[in-house]
Amino acid sequence: MRNQFWNISSHYRQAIKVFGLILLFILISDNVSAQHWRLSAGYSIQKFGLEITPNNDYYGEIGPTQKGNLEIELERYLLYRLYVSGTGSVLVNNDASTFHGGPINFNRTGLGINLGVKWNTIDLYAGLHGGYTWNMKFKAYSSDDYDSDTYWIDSAAQPDIYSGGFTFGAKYYLLNHFRIQAEVKTHSYSNQNFEPISDTDFIPAVSDVGFRDLTFSVGVSVSIPWYNKGRLNEENRSRRPSALMSVSGLQFDAPKNESLITSPFGTRWGRPHEGVDLDANRGDEILAAADGVVEEISTTASYGRKIVLRHGREFTTVYAHLDSFKVKKGDRVKRGQVIGTAGSSGVVTGVHLHFELRRNGEPVNPQNYIRF
Repeated sequence: MRNQFWNISSHYRQAIKVFGLILLFILISDNVSAQHWRLSAGYSIQKFGLEITPNNDYYGEIGPTQKGNLEIELERYLLYRLYVSGTGSVLVNNDASTFHGGPINFNRTGLGINLGVKWNTIDLYAGLHGGYTWNMKFKAYSSDDYDSDTYWIDSAAQPDIYSGGFTFGAKYYLLNHFRIQAEVKTHSYSNQNFEPISDTDFIPAVSDVGFRDLTFSVGVSVSIPWYNKGRLNEENRSRRPSALMSVSGLQFDAPKNESLITSPFGTRWGRPHEGVDLDANRGDEILAAADGVVEEISTTASYGRKIVLRHGREFTTVYAHLDSFKVKKGDRVKRGQVIGTAGSSGVVTGVHLHFELRRNGEPVNPQNYIRF
């Protein structure tokens, strides 16, 4: 069995080594970004292409071979947009039904490694996968009474079927935690041609079948991001100044309740990060950090929905990637007043608030003025 697996393709073996080294590097690397991990559970309908030789004695219809799969995925973010993920899947719906069917049934499990890039609402990824298929059965009818009941008869041979190949896919986030997914996989099988047992009282649907090299699937998943909050809190404490800078006539507070900095002020990936990113869920209330006037309400490609508040002559605050506005230009606001809700507009990897504090137009570290 082991030789069957490793003889699938030397190219796949080399690719597995490369992906394994990348995965090891990412898992041991230190990372602070908008999110650290994302765990997903999803369900998809996978369509298998078959080379079919019909049985002339079979009087039923031969529908497309579609099976249901349950998949678990764990994503680890290396950079703000780049992530690696490990997947595990198992076939959970097999017999003929509204969305599932075909002339054969089988059990199948799979594992995969992917590298992906995430934008605001879209992921693109590619990777490697391996699978194990067993317990092949063929759809059939009774030769005696020609009833409408469906029977499943064994394959003439029941080998262990190993497969490997490449994965290409895309995900679209309808909400922060809910997404749809489309995926194409290539396959190289250790065994891929099968026929039903001949010594039987049942009439099989096909004389023989062979797996094609491509499968296509569409599904949905619930995806939950999370952070290493203990590490972030420790890093946030280490970045806090010993004494906060005072501002005459102004008092600044955090722009949301239970603020957690997920990406600090300073240089990030060789470029200046002119504010701090705060953990948020879609719809969380965003608060005015100090008394002021709404100077700008706008939507831009990078910042998304953005509010700028002016606080006297020197200071302005910026609130970006919002989902909605609760104020309009020219409104006077009080410290702690709700001005908008958190979202993922603009260029982001997930829902969060990007918050900036500017003095005379120049960005300054908000942690010098606010205790987060």
